[in-house]
Amino acid sequence: MYLFTSDDRGMTEPYTDLPAIGLVSVGILLFGYLMTSAYQSYSSSAYYAQEMDDLRAIAVSMAGDPAIAADGSQGLLDAKKLDNTKALAEMTGRYGHPGSAVSVEIEAGEYHWSAGASGAGRSARYRIPVCVVLNDASTISGFLTVVCRECP
Repeated sequence: MYLFTSDDRGMTEPYTDLPAIGLVSVGILLFGYLMTSAYQSYSSSAYYAQEMDDLRAIAVSMAGDPAIAADGSQGLLDAKKLDNTKALAEMTGRYGHPGSAVSVEIEAGEYHWSAGASGAGRSARYRIPVCVVLNDASTISGFLTVVCRECP
């Protein structure tokens, strides 16, 4: 008769520990991956939400900036002023906050203007509708897009 404490027939301890340790390790790695991806998603959306109000204010200010606005009108841009790339670049340098690079893109039909610095970090953009005066007789609708990038 065998006693429960001295019976060696049911000894499988080393072989059952390895799969259990493997399952626990996979579970810990999966939990770490999910937590990291959730934090990155939250960080990205928090940055975008924080920058949205600032970008809207910058876009509205740029749409009425005398360097590109026609007759000082808000949202009515002059194509002749937009063709002056130096003035457009100087205008974009006045906007933004330290640690960020602001650029502007204006698209109106087949016309396209862009200026500003580029960065390599996270970015957020805001787009507002504008009208571009081509000459005294024609106006074309388009969009002014402000892009703000983090500088590393």
